[in-house]
Amino acid sequence: MADQLATPEDLAALLQLDWDSLDPAQQASLTMLVEIGTAVVQAEVGQRLVAVTDDSVTLLGTTDSWLDLPERPVTAVSSVAVAGTAVGDYRLFGARLWRSCGWAPSPLEPSPVTVAYSHGYASDAQELQLARGAVLAVVRDWAANPTAATSLRIDDYAETYSALAARLETTTHLRAALRRQYGRRGGLVRIG
Repeated sequence: MADQLATPEDLAALLQLDWDSLDPAQQASLTMLVEIGTAVVQAEVGQRLVAVTDDSVTLLGTTDSWLDLPERPVTAVSSVAVAGTAVGDYRLFGARLWRSCGWAPSPLEPSPVTVAYSHGYASDAQELQLARGAVLAVVRDWAANPTAATSLRIDDYAETYSALAARLETTTHLRAALRRQYGRRGGLVRIG
């Protein structure tokens, strides 16, 4: 099952639909929309937000003492191997690992560092509320207007839909809020 920052039932409630009265095809459509919305939000912040246990990543190790892990927040590190050899002489600081002798056995060439770690937020965590709202905002209009029509006119009745229904994009302000909440923080860079 794909990541879901909101549930299909949340989307049904937002659209004022009774989940239990929907047929299986309608439920599948709402589920797919939530998964698509989750993918859009996670792509915007550049990482998975839903908790993952024992994810494995291979990074470039150098003689620098610090190694940045790509997903945040890091909740646990279960193993680290430098050039295929398990190491235990590291410390976790936020989403970074520190090792006094660096992450490459030789200063002349980099080496692969394989890290198994857990990251992300539990599906019911308060920290995911912004992402949950963003998913629902992204897919709300699409669910209400699956044909992506921009307007409807019947006799003297007319209705216009937002462009969001056709594009599945977030607003500039929502994008900025997502990046602030879940994106990488700025930091210092060593020169020389």
